Amino acid sequence: MKTKQRPLIWICLVAACMCWPAMAQQTPDWQFDRDVNRDALPSAPSGFEVSLFAREPLVRQPCSMAFDSRGLLFIGMGPQYRNPKPDTPGDSVVMVLDTNGDGVADQTKVFATGFNAVQGLAWHGRDLWIANAPDLTVVRDLDGDDEADEYVLVYTDLGNLEHGLHGLNWAPDGKLYMSKGNSKGLTQPGRVAPKPFRDLWGVSAPVGYPEFPEPKTFKKGEYQRTYHDPADDWGLDGGVLRCDEGGKNLEIVCRGLRNPWDIASDSGFNWLGTDNDQTSGDRVFMPMFGAHFGWNHPWSAHWSDQPHPPTAPVSGPLFEGSGTGLTFYDAPQYPQEFRRVFFINDWLRKTTFVWRPIWDGPLLRPADGNWEPFIEGGKSLFRPTDVEVGPDGALWILGWSTGYGAEWKDDEMTNEGRIFRIHWKEATPTNWSISKRSKALSEWSLDELLEDFSGPLPIWRTNAQEELVRRGSVVKASLISELQKQSTQGGGIPSESQETWTAWTLGRLAADDSEITDYFVRTLAPDSSASLNLRVQALRILAHRTRESDVPGVLPDQAIAMLTNQEPRLRFEAVQAIRQARQQSRVPDVLSLLAEESDQTIYYAAWQAVRELTDSTELQSMLDDSRGDVRRAALLALLETHNLQIEQVKSFSEDSDEETREIARLWLTKVS
Repeated sequence: MKTKQRPLIWICLVAACMCWPAMAQQTPDWQFDRDVNRDALPSAPSGFEVSLFAREPLVRQPCSMAFDSRGLLFIGMGPQYRNPKPDTPGDSVVMVLDTNGDGVADQTKVFATGFNAVQGLAWHGRDLWIANAPDLTVVRDLDGDDEADEYVLVYTDLGNLEHGLHGLNWAPDGKLYMSKGNSKGLTQPGRVAPKPFRDLWGVSAPVGYPEFPEPKTFKKGEYQRTYHDPADDWGLDGGVLRCDEGGKNLEIVCRGLRNPWDIASDSGFNWLGTDNDQTSGDRVFMPMFGAHFGWNHPWSAHWSDQPHPPTAPVSGPLFEGSGTGLTFYDAPQYPQEFRRVFFINDWLRKTTFVWRPIWDGPLLRPADGNWEPFIEGGKSLFRPTDVEVGPDGALWILGWSTGYGAEWKDDEMTNEGRIFRIHWKEATPTNWSISKRSKALSEWSLDELLEDFSGPLPIWRTNAQEELVRRGSVVKASLISELQKQSTQGGGIPSESQETWTAWTLGRLAADDSEITDYFVRTLAPDSSASLNLRVQALRILAHRTRESDVPGVLPDQAIAMLTNQEPRLRFEAVQAIRQARQQSRVPDVLSLLAEESDQTIYYAAWQAVRELTDSTELQSMLDDSRGDVRRAALLALLETHNLQIEQVKSFSEDSDEETREIARLWLTKVS
């Protein structure tokens, strides 16, 4: 996160759950809400009720949260933010418990401890993934006593806690997605980040160091976090990355971000994120493969939501605040008008907003271009950080304190902290088959597992999917049957979320199984009755299966045919699939699309795909193409990689295509 007074980003804000060992007293840089009413509650729309689940001394400056498979709440807190020294006590992950069932927390239990500033949490099976820049750590409870016994340092030296690592999300493709601010690692002997992070910062590792240093495993009480001075310089840019279980196959999804505080996907596996700026307003962006969103762009830095051909369009609008956590809501415990929406926290404006998504071609934008206040802090202590949907279908929001960073008095941390619960008064009580949760997942029926794909907790969805993937070919026919129900009278997938997760579960099974591939190909046929969402997932899944195949794969012709479909989302996904599957032979098809495409998001994705799939010699030849849109695409691709001489660019400042001329002249202006 940020203030407007100084060049600082207000990243994930952490808190203490207990009195810490003796520390030098510290005065925060700023004090907000001097006249705050600490007993007041923020306001909510008619029909909603805000209650306080926990406050200090149980929680102090809670930052990030995640519910486990039992529906228990885990919070990241501690004294590390915002100026830790090497000997500052570590942050902890604690369980916040309501032991008597009265709706108010009365106890905390430390699950894991000794971390840098905890800025993101995500459960995956028994593993809790923790973003504690400069580290990414996994902890697991091996004996069931609700205390982590094993700590695995997956990545290290990922940059300091300012503009750090956060936004951890496990997605339907079985991968962990994460957002990373533009702080860079030290990159020196003994302190080396995985190569994709170094690529994001534009730095190289010392000679002889591996691209992916091996993870380190510690026992309880032996974990060693990595210290990085928070005053260290920022790096080139931030972005969104993803990896497989264990941190394998790490790759950059998109870049050109300053401090993407959080990301979240909707029920159709479409992402939104908040990105903080220093002075020009924050923004909401939609991550897409290969995109550069303009921060420290190679030649034309750009931040606003106005069209700018060298950079990816953002979802907008810009806002003067400090965007923090966001989540997608689609549970029946809220009225219809508050379903299928994103809720976005703004720390600085003391507000949680409703962001109602609509499709502008293939780009998510807010309906009417506006935000709607949902929870407003007023005189209450409501400085929202993280936000999640709870097992009860209510919205849970963490709140920070009146100060900026750890505060001490008489060697005890004094920061306030809040955990709010926002529920609809007319909500029907949840009934997520409590009885089945006493059984091992291996004993659940297919219907019991599929039911959790519509559940409110991410861990329920991922647990159910991993169990089905483990069962393998045994469930293949049943999954296909479930997806086909949507075209039968009286049948149908209960929700888009269930359709998406069912499709990806099938798609994650054996990549070389032709029967599965053929099913997804059929969903793209002209006479298919598949929903638009299922066709979108089919394109993504076919690209995934092509990449994962043991033999070099080829995207089927039906996927390529989507390049000419009237639906812009399908054209966009076809371009992304060609890029993801690295289909160099399909570049001519993408060029044909470029020659006709009017949607700016699709056009941007297409020329970026061409840049990725060709070399500079091939791009140079495209500069002679008779089609102005193709010449412009080649020009943009070559300029981004600094593969044109100034005289060549000058020649295009007089090109017959007006937009090509404008880009060449823009570049010449920047160079001069």
